[in-house]
Amino acid sequence: MISSFLYEKLYRDYRQTVLSYISARVSPPEDAEDLCEEVFVKLLKALETFDGENAAASTLLYRLTHNTVIDYYRRSHKFSKLSEREAVLPSAEEILMDTERAEELIAALEKLPRQQRDILVLRFYCGWTLVKISEQMGITYNTVVSRQKRALEVLRKLLEKNQD
Repeated sequence: MISSFLYEKLYRDYRQTVLSYISARVSPPEDAEDLCEEVFVKLLKALETFDGENAAASTLLYRLTHNTVIDYYRRSHKFSKLSEREAVLPSAEEILMDTERAEELIAALEKLPRQQRDILVLRFYCGWTLVKISEQMGITYNTVVSRQKRALEVLRKLLEKNQD
C-alpha cells in the first residue's frame, strides 16, 4: 500500500525534525515526545485521503505539526500560566499574531508550484542544505538555487499583498 510506504518514509525522514520543531516550542520534553507521536498518528489518518496533487506530503506534515502545537497550547491553557521562564516569552497577542502570520505563510506556500514549495519546506523547515535537496529531488544544484530564489520572490509578493 502506497500510503503505508509513504508514512514509513516520512516517519523515518522527518521524525527528528518534527520532534525538534515541537521541542523548541513545548516543554517538558515528555510533552514534546507525546505531541510528536500525535502528529504521526494524525499523519497516518490524513494519508488515507491524501492525493498528493495539490500539496507535498512534507507540507501536510508541516501543517499537522504546526496545528498540533497550537492545539496543545489551546488545550493546556499555557498562555495563562506564567513562570519566570515564560515571563520573557511573547504575549498571547503576539503569539496569536505570529500564528496568523504562520497561517498566511502556509496559505501562500500552498499557492506555489509543488517543487518550489517542497524546496522551501526542506530548506527552511527541515534545515536541509541545497546540496541535499538537489540529491533527494534528483535535480541539479543550480536548478534548486533558481527555484528557491523564484519561490522566495513569489512568496514575498504574496505575503506583501496580504499585508495591504
